Amino acid sequence: MEFTFPCWSMISRNSLEPIQALTSQVSGGAGRAIAFGAKSRVAQVVIFNQNYERAKVLANAVSGEALPYECLKRFCPQDGMILANTSAVGMEPNTDQTPVSKETLRAYELVFDAVYTPRNTRLLQEAVEVGAIVVSGVEMFIRQALGQFRLFTGGLAPEDFMRKLVLEQF
Repeated sequence: MEFTFPCWSMISRNSLEPIQALTSQVSGGAGRAIAFGAKSRVAQVVIFNQNYERAKVLANAVSGEALPYECLKRFCPQDGMILANTSAVGMEPNTDQTPVSKETLRAYELVFDAVYTPRNTRLLQEAVEVGAIVVSGVEMFIRQALGQFRLFTGGLAPEDFMRKLVLEQF
């Protein structure tokens, strides 16, 4: 089954353009999936994690680069990069938090935040303010459900219906 990540299907990109993946739990979950998806598209991947050793393990697995989490605030992304936040930074009840400054967001073409409560995190709000394309964690949640439906039933899920239900809840 091909890995599909909402960011790549929403915009047209050259597969060699760099992607920065920010993760807090690189041992599994969304951060790993995004990193391997980026690798499958021959993209540059930069991993930040509060546990630098975990960041290095994942970066090695995807032929990427690991940097200590403390370096994130002074990291200078290349124009056009994608920021994928798969940490809990910004999730309820800490909705005032964001992993990067608004000024840093100016360099990103697209910002994905896996956080889905709230749907419109401070990170996404600030990304919109500086002109980036944004993708909410709710979109990932919906697409995971659609993929699971296909895996379990062999058929296509009623996407409009499922999307409506999820958006009513979040």
